[in-house]
Amino acid sequence: MGARARILCALLSGWLLWGVTAHAAGSASDEFIAGYATGILQHEFGITDASVEVHDGDVVVTTKSLATIDRGKVTAALEQVPGVAHVEIRSAATASPPSSEDAVQTTIPTAGAKWLPHGLLFAPLHADPRWPHFAGVYRQFTQGLNLAGTFAADFGETFAIYRNKAFLDGEWEFGVQAGVFSIFDVATSSIDLVNADYRVGVLSSYRNGPFSGFLRIQHQSSHLGDEFLLNNPGVTRINLSYEELDVKLSYQILAWLRVYGGGGYIIHRYPEDLGRGTSQWGIELVSTRTFLGGRLRPVAYADFQCNERTSWQVGQSFMAGVQFENARIGDRQVQLLAEYYVGPSPDGQFYTERASWYGIGVHLYF
Repeated sequence: MGARARILCALLSGWLLWGVTAHAAGSASDEFIAGYATGILQHEFGITDASVEVHDGDVVVTTKSLATIDRGKVTAALEQVPGVAHVEIRSAATASPPSSEDAVQTTIPTAGAKWLPHGLLFAPLHADPRWPHFAGVYRQFTQGLNLAGTFAADFGETFAIYRNKAFLDGEWEFGVQAGVFSIFDVATSSIDLVNADYRVGVLSSYRNGPFSGFLRIQHQSSHLGDEFLLNNPGVTRINLSYEELDVKLSYQILAWLRVYGGGGYIIHRYPEDLGRGTSQWGIELVSTRTFLGGRLRPVAYADFQCNERTSWQVGQSFMAGVQFENARIGDRQVQLLAEYYVGPSPDGQFYTERASWYGIGVHLYF
């Protein structure tokens, strides 16, 4: 290629680059920002019933509820839109009119009937040892089950199947929930499986603003590991199995504070002397501040369960750590949490034994 050709190519490339850059800069208008922000809210976070107002790069999102979505993550995602100067999220029963005549406003209509909707109406109970999700946790036992170091592997998720409008201007959905909760003895040469609990159920959830709840019927069965039984001949296997009907209610008091509680009843059981009544309550704290350039958010959770099968002793579960923030992962959660538990063992047939441990692990919510 000759010198003139190279110069011409360089000039052409520079002109094209200038044109693309100028277009991107020019497109960062309030109209562009409003459309971009609306798309993020709908497709990344599944938010409905909201309005987006933009004036000179300042974005105001007015919504009745963000459902299970973290406000901080929504703010961080919108702040990455080109041209955005400031983001504010407001709560209101209905979208307010534009605060300025020059403001650009878009509205996300309330969704009607929808199959396989995005997200969930009821947020996970993070400190509940039996809430289905993906996790890998190292636990050091200080009491119970004749164990020391263990590895807990959890697999599961909640899937919304159908969602629609409901009474009092709320939303209702039907979904399924399934999970496996297993612990392995890492002190043995073959890392023996000690116990695995299997859960599957269906639930009907409702949300209206900061209030949410669900009605669930679920089945649990528990199974001891073969190596554990061989190495512990004094342990008699019990075919623990039951079906439970339970109700849980939750209220988001503040952007950083959530409380929940409820109870249940075992409608079918084996062994037949298994106590039927169940209860649960808890509190969740999520920091409104982030660290390391918005990448980490402190969180802390506490869950308490008091059931008839454990003679109403209280099982106490505490977790605290950080949630990794990234606008690209939408409403999904990746958390690194330290934990402490004391109370009746939640692991299968060992519910009659008192256990305590501390640990650290990674928790994933999709």
